[in-house]
Amino acid sequence: IVDNSRAGNFGSCSWKISKQKCLSIKEKNLILHEVDKGVKKKDIALNFGIAPNSLSTIIKNRDKIQNYKSSNSCSKRLKTCVYEDVDEAVLKWIHTMRDKNVPISGLFILEKALQFAKALEYDEFRGSNGWLEKFKRRHGIMAKVISGQSKDVDDNDSENWITETLSKILKDYKPENIFNAD
Repeated sequence: IVDNSRAGNFGSCSWKISKQKCLSIKEKNLILHEVDKGVKKKDIALNFGIAPNSLSTIIKNRDKIQNYKSSNSCSKRLKTCVYEDVDEAVLKWIHTMRDKNVPISGLFILEKALQFAKALEYDEFRGSNGWLEKFKRRHGIMAKVISGQSKDVDDNDSENWITETLSKILKDYKPENIFNAD
């Protein structure tokens, strides 16, 4: 959305900027690359649709922008985590548990985070629901339902259950009223 009331004149070139333009870290790195190539700042600001003072801020924060590591290349803010060690330990633990198909709840994650924080001597770490939500957002963690056929079921036990128990249960039902709910 372009706000014409904020249009201005930048040198001999007129420019229009939106009320607020939030650039991704990737775009900011592109801007810094243009600056390094020697492109005029007014041309860069015009091409990216940003104000000259926004360009100056990007240049001023060059080191933070270029050194920022994120799993999401579309990040728009330089997010920092106070307890990075706890985050890394919890994330490794989650991956290990998921590899073993162990169900993990939010409460379980918080409990583990508190254990890691204590082991790392972060006495001030509280492990709140807010921390959990931000942790999940930072690392793209979503709830998943683990279902399907189990690998560890003994075939003989299954066959015995089908022939003995299941047949007793099903005898009182019509075939059109029997469903598989897996």
